[in-house]
Amino acid sequence: MSLAETAGFRPAAPVPHTHAPTTWRFVLDIARNPIEAFGAFAYREPYVYKRSWIRHFLMVNDPDGARHVLLDNAANYVKSDQVQKRVRAIAGNGLLTAEGASWRFQRRTASPMFHARMVNGFVPVFAQAAQDLCARWSAFPDGAEIELAQEMMKLTFDIISRTMFAGEVAIDYARLARMMELYLETKGRIELADVLGVPDWVPTPNRLRVRPALVFIRRELNGLIARRREKVAAGTAPQDLLTLLLTAEDPEEGALFSDAEVFDNVATFIFAGHETTANALTWTFYLLSQAREDDARLARECADVLGGASASAEDAASLPFTRAVIEEAMRLYPPAPLLSRDSIGPDKIGPVEIEADTSVLIAPWLLHRHQKLWEAPDYFMPERFLPGAREKIHRFAYLPFGAGPRICIGMGFALQEAIAILSTIAQRFRLELAPNFRVEPQARITLRPKYGMKMKLYRR
Repeated sequence: MSLAETAGFRPAAPVPHTHAPTTWRFVLDIARNPIEAFGAFAYREPYVYKRSWIRHFLMVNDPDGARHVLLDNAANYVKSDQVQKRVRAIAGNGLLTAEGASWRFQRRTASPMFHARMVNGFVPVFAQAAQDLCARWSAFPDGAEIELAQEMMKLTFDIISRTMFAGEVAIDYARLARMMELYLETKGRIELADVLGVPDWVPTPNRLRVRPALVFIRRELNGLIARRREKVAAGTAPQDLLTLLLTAEDPEEGALFSDAEVFDNVATFIFAGHETTANALTWTFYLLSQAREDDARLARECADVLGGASASAEDAASLPFTRAVIEEAMRLYPPAPLLSRDSIGPDKIGPVEIEADTSVLIAPWLLHRHQKLWEAPDYFMPERFLPGAREKIHRFAYLPFGAGPRICIGMGFALQEAIAILSTIAQRFRLELAPNFRVEPQARITLRPKYGMKMKLYRR
């Protein structure tokens, strides 16, 4: 029995069901909360293949199979139509959703914006935003209760504002947060109408409810982009991500992003860039609140290396346990819990032969908790990711940022941001989960705590 098991702490997660998997039951579970749809067998089997009158379906829980789909034969797989329905309403044809030549052009053109040198230049911005948060928290009495999920969302949105818009964002964040919540609870969930192929123009209740959110978001972002275009034309634009997006040229063909591509990628960078990191940090602090020894070890490492300062880009290599804590948190609570593809043509994945237009699911939620791939998979053990152990993990058994050509372009940005924030806060504060607070992970495009995360704040 592992140390984690003897400690008795099993982080919040649905208990896998044992009922017979029927198509209708699976569809209903997916609509309610996708990570509740997986039976106990899914955490043991490498492949689960089901032929159905709706669509043939293959679940891939084998790292070699995942590599085949995401890398070796990636050209045969496109983002699934269900993913497109969830994301296109807000991110259009940006990097998250584009396919073929459009995606290749956008990826080539945007890649220099996320080069390590560029990301390292943003680390002082990450650190300053975290310091500002700590200064605000310092005014609270010891034991004050905070809504950590909201605090992390505000913090990462502040960072996106500073790095992408040079701090010029005037959006009412409280209203934006409400609109995002509305979007995730409508377009962000799979509804029966989508599974059954009901056309997008049919006004289902969720499709009607989401309209105000889409109108608000489009109006606000278009205003930001228009104001920046004026500064670019006048030669007074700051050198941030938005200016780069407006002026970057395709290194092969010299083309600029179109107006639509600029908007779609601004929306992508804002929502994917702050929502996912905020969730990852929220889950990290939740886990640390339940693992006191790991929390103390993290605080000691940060204090010894940083001495009260914030981490620089060079400090990250000297904080192996801090990084391991973040990586283990993303194993248990992957920011994107489901990666879904549709096959263009027939293929063989592992032992399974599939037809064209088969729905293929690679779920980091499952891969990261699979009983054949991990010791004590349901338990928090940051030492899995320390040097010497990290190298033994199969590259395609751990996919918090995806893999292959479509690996998240902002991976380096997100990791540096998370390390800077965690190391800054951990030196100053210890967080405890509020007594009797219910923690429940819920998949709505990203993996969020369904009821938020109420924590009590204590100075170190």
